[in-house]
Amino acid sequence: MLEKQKADLRKEIRDQLRLLPEEEKEILDRQIAERVLTLPAVTDAGAVYGYASLNWETGTAEILKELWKKKCIVCLPRVMGETMEFFVTDSEDDLTEGAFHIMEPKNGCRSAEEYHSEIASEKMDQEFHQKSRYIFPTAPILVPGMGFTENGVRLGKGGGYYDRYLETHPGHKTIALAYEFQILHEIPAEPYDKSVDMIVTEKRVIQCNIE
Repeated sequence: MLEKQKADLRKEIRDQLRLLPEEEKEILDRQIAERVLTLPAVTDAGAVYGYASLNWETGTAEILKELWKKKCIVCLPRVMGETMEFFVTDSEDDLTEGAFHIMEPKNGCRSAEEYHSEIASEKMDQEFHQKSRYIFPTAPILVPGMGFTENGVRLGKGGGYYDRYLETHPGHKTIALAYEFQILHEIPAEPYDKSVDMIVTEKRVIQCNIE
C-alpha cells in the first residue's frame, strides 16, 4: 500500500519537475547554489559528498564547479550493483555517464574511504589533517530526492541507494536540495527510509528533526 502511494507521489512530482521552464529552473538552481555554498556545514568542511544531478532535478552543476574551484575535496557516487560508493573527483573531466544516465566518477578515481585512509597514515601539515577528518565519515553529503517534509522525511527515486548508504555510514550531515514545491505536508515513510538533517530550497534553509 505504501509503495503504491510513494510511486504515485513520485510520478506527480516528476511531472512537475519536467514541466519547469528551463529559464526558471536556472534561476532557482542558482538561488539554491548560493545558499548551499554559504552554509557553515559546507564552508567549514574539507570535503563535500555530492551528486551530479539529472537535467530535470534540482541542479548541482554550479555547486560542484565552485567546490572544485575552491579545491574542496569533492566526492561523488558511483552505483555498484545494489549499493553505491563515493569517489574523489577534481573536475567535470573525472565524470562519465553511468547507471540510470547519471554522471559518475570514472574508473581510476580514488575511493573516498581509501583516500581517507591514505592521508590519515601519511605525515601531512596540520591544516590538511584538520580537513581530512571531514572526508570520512562526517563530511556533509548533498542528497537528492523527489519530495521532503519540513521535519526531514525524504521520498527518494525508489532505488534505495541513499537509504542503504546512510544506514552503513550514519556520521554524515545530510543536506537535501529541493524546490519549494517539493516540500510536502506529509510523505508515506517506512522504517528503513532515512530522513535528512537539512533542506535547502530557493527560498530558505530548513533545519529538520528539531523538537
